[in-house]
Amino acid sequence: MNLTKKLILLISLGILSIFFLLLYFKYPFWSHYKTKNFKALVEYNGSNIHGLLGRQILIHKDFKQYIEQIDKYAADNDIELIVIQSYRNENQKISRNIVKPAKLSNHLAGFAIDFNVKRKNRIYLSHHLKKKYLSKSHVNVQNFINDIRENKDLRWGGDFRIEDPVHIDVPLNQMNKAKWFDFNKNCATDYANRIPKWKFWK
Repeated sequence: MNLTKKLILLISLGILSIFFLLLYFKYPFWSHYKTKNFKALVEYNGSNIHGLLGRQILIHKDFKQYIEQIDKYAADNDIELIVIQSYRNENQKISRNIVKPAKLSNHLAGFAIDFNVKRKNRIYLSHHLKKKYLSKSHVNVQNFINDIRENKDLRWGGDFRIEDPVHIDVPLNQMNKAKWFDFNKNCATDYANRIPKWKFWK
């Protein structure tokens, strides 16, 4: 093989390597885990709730009934929720967060989701969902948020002292701290024993 062919091969391999590195870090099809061995965490697959770029949605099994209701509200209002974050491990680094993560965050117990709203081809981000701008959003988006706010079991982060309009949770950390610590421990144990499951987004 002459020098020119070797150079072309090296450049091609370099481009392919950069492509796969970008794919690895930008599109987390590699981030899925098997859940059969989990005792607390479960994977949620909803009709109107999907993970960003195909990410897996992990929640505590006792939160499932609540996220199913959230999913129903989304379906009723003809919108889709793009989940940015569901269960979060204590050691997990967070980027682009709206507010400083709480020490007793319900994400750490699998009882919260962070999301963007998609309606048709439009995405509604945190600044669109803030109280002062919400009235400018499509009526279906407003109705969805109102459905969440009217549900006595759920909290919308837009009502927090420091607004977090892309957050929905069940306030386990306030209702029952002992249970929060128990769920947090069980979720962390599951996550520590996770087994990768390679899955490509739809």
